[in-house]
Amino acid sequence: MSYSPTTVLPFEEPGSGSPSARRFEGRRALVTGGGGGIGRAVALRLAAEGAYVFVADLDRAKAQATVDAAGPASARALTLDVRDEGSVRALVDEVGEGGLDLLVNNAGIEILGGIEEISPDVWDDVMAVNLRGPYLVSRTLLPALRQGAAAHGEAAIVHNASLMGQVSSPGLAAYCASKAGLISLTRSMALDLAASHIRVNCVCPGIIHTSMLERRFALTPDRDEAYAATSARPPLQYIGRPEDVAAAIAYLAAPESRFVTGSALVIDGGVGAA
Repeated sequence: MSYSPTTVLPFEEPGSGSPSARRFEGRRALVTGGGGGIGRAVALRLAAEGAYVFVADLDRAKAQATVDAAGPASARALTLDVRDEGSVRALVDEVGEGGLDLLVNNAGIEILGGIEEISPDVWDDVMAVNLRGPYLVSRTLLPALRQGAAAHGEAAIVHNASLMGQVSSPGLAAYCASKAGLISLTRSMALDLAASHIRVNCVCPGIIHTSMLERRFALTPDRDEAYAATSARPPLQYIGRPEDVAAAIAYLAAPESRFVTGSALVIDGGVGAA
């Protein structure tokens, strides 16, 4: 589907995209925040390419909806609060003895507010989800990932960071800081885990059509006008879709990227270049 700067689309939950092959046949993946938006698109893409996907989300019903779309034979729903160490530790039992080949740390929150508007409690919550969460989930599942690497030659971790971790925007102090930290964590983890044959990368999406973006549109006087203006911002002149990010994550998880680690892949339609 193509878009123009004036195209106005209602928000839709993403589909699986167009996988090119079953690159993940026999592999096991876990996606946090898999109940909607980019996480849902990633889970469906990986399942369509042959992976068995653990779909973890704070909202179990949303995770189950993703599983239903992927097919119960291809996925399983888990309840997960990435802020809570006990909830994260339970993932070890959920994953079980089969090991893990791919971890996608997608769960994240965006709270609007500059440094004066963001309270310390809100700041801490954003950091807990967006930065501590990926650290905690990755650290806890390292034995399972090492098992996957031993079985198949390598394993991969992909964090969902943001273009806002490389550039910035007014009124997003905590979000920008958390995503910048996640990009730096990606590089450190890539170095720390290289000897274990676990590659670590992150994606940095720009303007992507998710429910998070729709919530921003809802705060404007004219949603359609806001959509058109936002579509005109990227040099490519349209808003990205969750499937665009899912395709990039699938690449970073696949054998084609076997020599890629410590990278931050920008998916923004050219906004950062401008």
